Amino acid sequence: DGVSLSDQPTRRRTGDHSTTPNAPRTHHHRHTHDMMKAWRTHAYGAEGNPADAIAKLVLEEVPIPTAGVGEIQVKVSHAAVNPIDWKLFSGGLHGVAPCAHPYIPGFDIAGTVSAVGEGVTTFAVGDSVIADLGLCETCLDPAPAAGNCGAFAEFAVVSTSLAVAAAGLEEAIAVALPLAGLTALQALFTRSGRSFTGATLGDLKAGQKLLILGGATLVGSYATQLAKNVGAHVCVTASHNKMSDGVTKSDFCKALGADEVIDYKSTKWFEALAGKDFDLIFDSIGDQEDWANASQVLKKGCDFISVANFGPDMEANKESTFKNFLLKSVDSDLTELVGMVKAGALKLPVDSVMDFKDVPAALTKSMGMQAAGKIVIKINP
Repeated sequence: DGVSLSDQPTRRRTGDHSTTPNAPRTHHHRHTHDMMKAWRTHAYGAEGNPADAIAKLVLEEVPIPTAGVGEIQVKVSHAAVNPIDWKLFSGGLHGVAPCAHPYIPGFDIAGTVSAVGEGVTTFAVGDSVIADLGLCETCLDPAPAAGNCGAFAEFAVVSTSLAVAAAGLEEAIAVALPLAGLTALQALFTRSGRSFTGATLGDLKAGQKLLILGGATLVGSYATQLAKNVGAHVCVTASHNKMSDGVTKSDFCKALGADEVIDYKSTKWFEALAGKDFDLIFDSIGDQEDWANASQVLKKGCDFISVANFGPDMEANKESTFKNFLLKSVDSDLTELVGMVKAGALKLPVDSVMDFKDVPAALTKSMGMQAAGKIVIKINP
């Protein structure tokens, strides 16, 4: 669904290595009130294989992280799964964002503030919050002193500049918002986001034409709604495959407001839309063929913005402007999205809520790409 870029580091989780895959391991030498359960991985998947990486996940007891200056500690009620989670800890994105092991996966959290760090005045113990924990400082090699994120744990620490109050929202649904919502908002409207080269991203306006590659992804579903909210014409690619709730992906996209759905399995979108003068293409798939053929559909010089293509062949398309980016996790942009949710202008599709003990199964389900919305993990309900 995207990758998170934060300005503030979160706290590193430490603890002994465990060798039994997907089995709990307790360290008895500490008082239990200082400890929490967390899913961790100690190595990448063999040759970057996500299924192998998921099999290596272990539920362990590790020290509860403490909130540093400008940070809050959150007792996590729910976490949400993003495809970036298993892509990261499998090693598939090592060149973009290397993981420091042992590593607690997951970025999206909802929960209650359990402690505040020095200098924190914007949150108090007991506040309901949501956040994307951020990635930039946590996935570097060598690992920074304060590295590692970690939503799939009973507690998490996050900078106040990334967290937003969630009072009045149901945490089990609100947790679906941060990472995917920020990715869509910044792709279409820039806000705090910037490309890898520092360029602004989208500037979508009423009456303009947007093509979303991957309309049934969660990022695609948010982008569709955000674009319709400003009065743009939205075309998406999606198959007629049925999702886990029995609805086809194409019907899912239409229900969220897409004006046109192209079944990419039977039709090449760049042939169906050739000469239609689109103003923006937002790519959540990362197929090299898509960038190469974008100029057939885009107005000359217009943007092809990707959160999935990190190695484009720039020689393949001289007519369009390629931009890729990692989303920036920031409270101001997330606050804007929360306002839309509260106003009823942004629906948050949730596929299923799974138990904390079933995190490996939830990640495996995400890999199948058939979820009808976000897969949510219930941790401390």
